[in-house]
Amino acid sequence: MLIVLLYLGLILEPRTAVQAGHLPKPIILAEPGSVIAAHTSVIIWCWGSWEAQYYHLYREQSLNPWDTAVPLETRNKAKFNIQHMTITYTGICKCYCKSAAGFSEHSDAMELVMTGAYENPSLSVYPSSNVTSGVSISFKCSSSIVFGRFILIQEGKHGLSWTLDSQHQANQPTHATFVLDAVTPKHNGTFRCYGFFRNEPQVWSKPSNSLDLIISETKDQPCTPTEDGLETYQKILIGVLVTFLLLFILLLFLILIGYQCHHKKKANASLKNTQSENNAELNSWNPQNEDPQGIVYAQVKSSRLQKDTASKETQDVTYAQLCIRTQEQNNS
Repeated sequence: MLIVLLYLGLILEPRTAVQAGHLPKPIILAEPGSVIAAHTSVIIWCWGSWEAQYYHLYREQSLNPWDTAVPLETRNKAKFNIQHMTITYTGICKCYCKSAAGFSEHSDAMELVMTGAYENPSLSVYPSSNVTSGVSISFKCSSSIVFGRFILIQEGKHGLSWTLDSQHQANQPTHATFVLDAVTPKHNGTFRCYGFFRNEPQVWSKPSNSLDLIISETKDQPCTPTEDGLETYQKILIGVLVTFLLLFILLLFLILIGYQCHHKKKANASLKNTQSENNAELNSWNPQNEDPQGIVYAQVKSSRLQKDTASKETQDVTYAQLCIRTQEQNNS
């Protein structure tokens, strides 16, 4: 009876185990990935609790565990090996662990897919595989096999995928058109498509030809300054600074010239005032106690240009000569 009860405990539907669970929910993942080519190997890891004694792997819609494994030396994980991938191993998988306290929660679902079951479809893109950001493009996946659905996958870190029902037209291959509106740089990468039938959604065809999509930034979007751009900005800044410096020097030069001109005009004006005072009118006069018959008069003459040693400039000098004319000289 004890053996029977133990057996029933192992094959009970995981829902019962969840209700009695005391362990945290484990994590399930596949290496190298969950999309595996036919007849290649894959490892399924189940990461759980340090208290786990057993790890169970099962597929949805099945009451019996698919496989059971004991923990590795670290005791918080178990490994399930699949040496040759076949249709038998495809499906939606989950794992859970068991300890003396009970069962853990179920892990999240992982879809294990096998590729290579059918001939590959062809993939094309319109208008081009090299477009600018914001443009709408279309991928067309077509095949001579009448698949029920097609899936488009972006390889790489983003791992985007799109699934569409196939379209049938007379005398034309079965196809599906995937429209990507307003593409962005996150769509950069390699794209492939697969075909599959509705009753076997985890059994795909061989991959189509690959297409590398290159999305470049639009012209009106600001670009991140590069090293060349920074160097250009530095040159422009230096040129502006030099220009302002030259203008400042020119302004100082003009101010200095204006100051000198003003000072020179002021000096000339002072010199003219001095000359006007020296050019006073000389009147004739008759000194007392002299011969009343004599006439004293002043004769004004202009001299040649002479150089004033003080001002270093050539000036006109005017002088007066006093003369006495007697009566006899007048009569003669």
